[in-house]
Amino acid sequence: MLKKLLFLLSPLSGFAQTQIQLNDLNAFKNPSINWTIEGGVTGNFNGNALTLTTGKGVIVNTLRGAKYQATDDLYSVMEHGDIKMSLDFMMPKGSNSGLYLQSRYEIQILDSWLKKVPNDGDCGAIYHRWDESRGKGNEGYEGHAPRQNAVKAPGLWNHLEVDFKAPTFDASGKKLTNARFNKVVLNGVLIHENIELLGVTRGAVLQEVAKAPFRIQGDHGQVAFKNIVYEVFEPSNVTFSPATYEYYEGLTNGIPKQNTPTTTGTIAQPTAKLATIQSGFLIKFQGKFNVPEAGNYTFSSQWNGMGILLIDKDTTIKGWYLQHEEQKKSKQLLAGEHTYSISYMKDFSWRKNGLAVFMQKQRSEKQAITERTSLPDPEPTPLVEVKANDQPVLQRSFMMYGNKKKTHAISVGMPNGLSFSYDLNQGGFLHLWRGKFLDATQMWHDRGEPQTAEPMGTIITSNDKFPLAYLASAETLFPDSLTKNDLKYKGYKLEKRNSFSGEFMYPNFMYEYKGLKVNDITTPLDQFEGVNRNLKFEGEAGQLYALMAEGSDIIEVSTNRYSVDNQNYYVQVFPTENNKPIVRNNNGKKQLVMPLNGLKEISYHLIF
Repeated sequence: MLKKLLFLLSPLSGFAQTQIQLNDLNAFKNPSINWTIEGGVTGNFNGNALTLTTGKGVIVNTLRGAKYQATDDLYSVMEHGDIKMSLDFMMPKGSNSGLYLQSRYEIQILDSWLKKVPNDGDCGAIYHRWDESRGKGNEGYEGHAPRQNAVKAPGLWNHLEVDFKAPTFDASGKKLTNARFNKVVLNGVLIHENIELLGVTRGAVLQEVAKAPFRIQGDHGQVAFKNIVYEVFEPSNVTFSPATYEYYEGLTNGIPKQNTPTTTGTIAQPTAKLATIQSGFLIKFQGKFNVPEAGNYTFSSQWNGMGILLIDKDTTIKGWYLQHEEQKKSKQLLAGEHTYSISYMKDFSWRKNGLAVFMQKQRSEKQAITERTSLPDPEPTPLVEVKANDQPVLQRSFMMYGNKKKTHAISVGMPNGLSFSYDLNQGGFLHLWRGKFLDATQMWHDRGEPQTAEPMGTIITSNDKFPLAYLASAETLFPDSLTKNDLKYKGYKLEKRNSFSGEFMYPNFMYEYKGLKVNDITTPLDQFEGVNRNLKFEGEAGQLYALMAEGSDIIEVSTNRYSVDNQNYYVQVFPTENNKPIVRNNNGKKQLVMPLNGLKEISYHLIF
């Protein structure tokens, strides 16, 4: 195999996105008095209302009007067709809203927390269509439940990402293609992919159109939104002329053995399917395209083998790659006619022939220069899933934590859909999550690279710190990490614990910290709203402190219950008369710590 080490020129900068500045309500049409701009909101998982703080940056349906009605729905001034959109939302207990793309296709926003099997009316669902002529009980149809329940507890921020393809129409208004949700991701969990909508969902205008505002439902309960970001895409209007080609068979060091092509001709679009063999060929394409509007255009390529893309005789992309290694380069083009040249060579047979080249103007859809079937579909990778069904499951693995690979991680999956990963070197939580347990594909498929396992649910990232430390005072910095001289891992043992759903065996992680013997065991709470972490210690506890949470902020939302890290999860603590929780600064972050004078154990709850 001939492999030449050629490098991509300059990387592509990201396409421009628009963030709605929530300093006022000017981005929306005739908002009712129930919609206000606030500086922040806080909530509680068992509270039915949000608490507001004065300022800017959050839009809230406040319940200040006499009652909710259809006129409380919020419509954007911006109208869209194809769109990628993301936002954060928060709701109190029992609340209900929805995001309607083009005001017609609803993604449900609902307090569905703790529901085991969501349906097409729960949070994240693509809501059903509605037809009363179908008969009572059958009016709703063609709804799509989320793949799993990914919503967080009431009073916490949720992050929603949507990739939406609008319906298309011909000049007479006849619909050519249906609307489609390419992807919907809730709190990092893919809950929908490639969902075609044959019509509008319930509660929408029946007529479908090419462009319309997005709409937020405001007639069913209190809800807050922030960080509303979108990118809209227009149809591409670049036109291409047929391309000429020269096809050579037989190569020596990447050069044709003969100067005369095996075949030549003209083709509508370049394609690797012109090659009749799997190795030892070269295809050269020449073509022209017309750009009606000057601007910055991004060219991208995917191919198996060696390729060169020239735009106006300027080398734009060049190198030896496999098709999953997409390459990109942007160029400023004037309006008018331009030329392209594509050379594609392959001298190995262990991958299928494949060639794809695309161009895209900012805020326009990607347009293929090459023929659609010129690039083979990637070989599917099977999911290797570790499940936690009837009993807790423990799985050792590498695990990514930010940009670091943790080599001594263990993940614990519990039968109720709660899981956590734990750093055995430091005795700290890496992640906690709700949903499916563990994706071990990169551990066990093919050669097992990069040998990491990944959580499969809604993730809460913790601080990876040992939760106990001897401190000179309540203001002393908590150590970021501990050496093996200070912290010695003593293994774990499985112990029986009773819970609401039965008796199970859970791991008790054992450590010695500066002479203190520590037992650390985590079990689910009775209603599965989160986990209980119990720490028992033997030895001198004077000047010993417990670290129970760390984040960008920590807010007490009710007595001894705190929201952590921009209202990402809750911590419930249980102080004693002589040991009270303290919120303090530590290297630019907030920490929730508590002295442990006279105690032999401590428990706290993590709720999400």
